[in-house]
Amino acid sequence: MAHPREICLEVEGRDLSVQVRRETKERSAHTGRELIELHGVFTTSDQSLHEWLTGTLPGATERALSSCDRGGERTGWWHVSWNSYTVNAGVHTYALILREAEDLSLDVLLLDGEELYPYEYRERVVEGGLIIWAKLVGEEEDVLRLRRLVQGRAAFPVIRRGINDEPREMRVGVAEWSRFDGQIKYRLVLIDADLAPSAATELARVEEENTRAAVAFYANLVERLSETLIRKGVLSEAELSAMRESAALEPTVSRHDFWRVPDVDAL
Repeated sequence: MAHPREICLEVEGRDLSVQVRRETKERSAHTGRELIELHGVFTTSDQSLHEWLTGTLPGATERALSSCDRGGERTGWWHVSWNSYTVNAGVHTYALILREAEDLSLDVLLLDGEELYPYEYRERVVEGGLIIWAKLVGEEEDVLRLRRLVQGRAAFPVIRRGINDEPREMRVGVAEWSRFDGQIKYRLVLIDADLAPSAATELARVEEENTRAAVAFYANLVERLSETLIRKGVLSEAELSAMRESAALEPTVSRHDFWRVPDVDAL
């Protein structure tokens, strides 16, 4: 795809005339395609526009921006992967790197040949490896079966049909779940099997935060239930104290119940 030396980049309804200085290519870690990167500059002496851009451009790393040529013909969709600016005699010069945007719409997630259809899906590249978060709806037995499956194996071949048909070895975790209209909503986390330890540490932090959220939910539920039972005379303070001591000595909450939350979509 050839690009003019000048493109008009649309940013939240405003058009920026970007002078393209260099064009390079980089292979996508998501799809394996070669993506175009445009290195360009944009200048303005409008102080209010400059102030607006400094607050807007950082958010353009995730949001796709369209561009057109002088004739108004569409030339592509882009993410601002990097930007900086200098000031000279009141003129602000922005240096931009625009990376070609990709369509990461998933058709079906194949986990060891099993078809899964997430209603919410996102993936992110971390230190050269891929991390996937997917939310699905199914029966409780589906969740329990997946838990048993992933506990018995270290990694699985995963295909993201619609994004990349090449299988990749990934570790799989079945995380939080909640009830929904007689079914179960649940969340899967998939991580490249050879992901760098530093990136795995980041994932461990995410899982730790999820665990804390689950602990807070159950602690709050138990305390409210205990207060209700005592108030209704079903349970005495002494009996509650004895139950707490017994629970401390013999924790038996299953992993599946531990991951239950009020609503997966709130995560």
